[in-house]
Amino acid sequence: MERRHLMDHDQAVKSQVCEKYLLGELSPELRDAYEEHYFSCAECAIQLRTAAELIGASQQILPRTPAIGAKVPAPGGWFSWFKPWVAVPTFAALLLLLGYQSFVIVPKAKEQAASGAEQILFNSYPLRGVNTAGEDGRMLSIRPGEAFLLNFDFVPTRNFDSYIAQLQDGEGHTLLQLKIAGGNANREAHLPIPARMLHPGKYILAFYGDPGASGKIRSQNDAGRLPFTVEFGP
Repeated sequence: MERRHLMDHDQAVKSQVCEKYLLGELSPELRDAYEEHYFSCAECAIQLRTAAELIGASQQILPRTPAIGAKVPAPGGWFSWFKPWVAVPTFAALLLLLGYQSFVIVPKAKEQAASGAEQILFNSYPLRGVNTAGEDGRMLSIRPGEAFLLNFDFVPTRNFDSYIAQLQDGEGHTLLQLKIAGGNANREAHLPIPARMLHPGKYILAFYGDPGASGKIRSQNDAGRLPFTVEFGP
């Protein structure tokens, strides 16, 4: 069996993994380890969100000017600037978060830097106490266009060496997917939710065992789910 690399917080900070992750300089093994680490580390999740906003702000303040005579490429959409990241095999939740934050949240944050930046960075909502057998679960009242951390206790119903988490909407469409190390079971977890991703309605955070870390979803490996409902508040 392949030996999995586990990353602790001190290692992530001392090795400046956040910066290397954003620059695409991590090996596939370290990238996977970091993505699994930030899932259970609120400090690292916030650090990545902050770095993403700074990157987006620099795009607004210092736009790139093409050289005279250079061919200007056609617009590629929100994710065009992040092509090196999107091309990596593991399109985890943070990559999606960075795309949304840089192109949707940051322009507004620039206009409201003094009053709104702290709220954009640090809002979080708990799912603790949700009955996995319930239909609706907890009601979350969020602001339209808000990016936030979804906090919950990751208590899988079955034991596996690794897991896959999926955020699904009421129609069963997968909005986010990421890997979770088995060592994060029975611990507090933090899932960054991109701005403008959630709208009023029902959602489920579903967990599946991932034997051998194959990355494949199998219904027979269902390891629990946390239902919740979203509404827009002031």
